Amino acid sequence: MSNKTITIDNFEELTAKMKTMEFSVEWRVTSDIGPDWVGSYRTIDFYLNEYILSETKFCESLKDKLIKIIPIPNKSKDHVITGDGYITLENKQLEIYYSWEKAIPYNNPSEYKEEKVLFYP
Repeated sequence: MSNKTITIDNFEELTAKMKTMEFSVEWRVTSDIGPDWVGSYRTIDFYLNEYILSETKFCESLKDKLIKIIPIPNKSKDHVITGDGYITLENKQLEIYYSWEKAIPYNNPSEYKEEKVLFYP
């Protein structure tokens, strides 16, 4: 994706943008030691088309909800967990179709999940 950002402060603003833009999310949890890092960490980025949502209280609430629904751990000892999802508006609620996989670096995934669930609010 890109490094361009967009600021969304509330649900109404997001749903208005979703009429003309695609809303998606990507996440990654690294293992303790990997090819180009030391220390496990989690990143979660929401996108409207190629724009990354800026860190606002609303964006944080989306992340918190995502972490609870999927769940996405804060750290991982041995595995790298990657995932992505497409988020649509269904009956004034957000629905996410997502998939994730879990793998030890340089190995094939040992776990995989794909699902569609109600996401927000």
